[in-house]
Amino acid sequence: MSKPPMPNSSAISAVKPPDTLGRAQIAYDHLQRAIASGLWRPGEQLPTERMLAESLGLARNTVRRALDMLESEGRIARGVGRGTFLVELDGASALNGSALLLPAAFMNASPAEVMEARILLEPAIADLAVARATLADFAEMERCLRESEAARSIPEFEHWDGALHRAVIAACRNELLDAFYAVLNRIRDNAEWNVLKQRSLTPERRILYEKQHRAIVAALKARDPSTAREVIRAHLIAVRDALFML
Repeated sequence: MSKPPMPNSSAISAVKPPDTLGRAQIAYDHLQRAIASGLWRPGEQLPTERMLAESLGLARNTVRRALDMLESEGRIARGVGRGTFLVELDGASALNGSALLLPAAFMNASPAEVMEARILLEPAIADLAVARATLADFAEMERCLRESEAARSIPEFEHWDGALHRAVIAACRNELLDAFYAVLNRIRDNAEWNVLKQRSLTPERRILYEKQHRAIVAALKARDPSTAREVIRAHLIAVRDALFML
């Protein structure tokens, strides 16, 4: 396999941000621009985390967070021992090259409809996650827990919150479920959602969500589908009630 091309200064330049809060977002933005420029073709392997970190002048864990964001959007695929590859989108890319083209029913879905779908879907997948999750899946869930609890901003917390729920879905080993949840995550990135999240995520609610996240992962690790269903449903109802001030 040929060595993946290193980003050059025309597509992705070294950055040295003054603080740590926005570094992952800066790395993400630079990688997005590199992808949009055609530096890597769909299906092509990206440079390693170490190579990207060196080219950007950032720490590897910062680059890893940016790659996590791209993976959560379905822009890249990663596999242990295989590397990181650019995913080919269905059809043309929209706007900034990262938005998937979605049917109107998805694009016009209200936050209330999304939460209703999540409350129906996510508790029901507990049986699959319990039966199929591997040690690697649980390690990823624990990483999402740590990162969300360490987050110092609402957007960062929201990213790792979404990554945790996606990790649970991924543990089901069902590509259709994974694709459907990726669509829900895309919808949750719109402006209406951002206003609701900024308004509803108080420090007290964040503490509650973190406690509920821990309970979800604990139930899955205990291979207890009944408890997992209960805690997932309770968490999503708490999120819904906070979003709409019920």
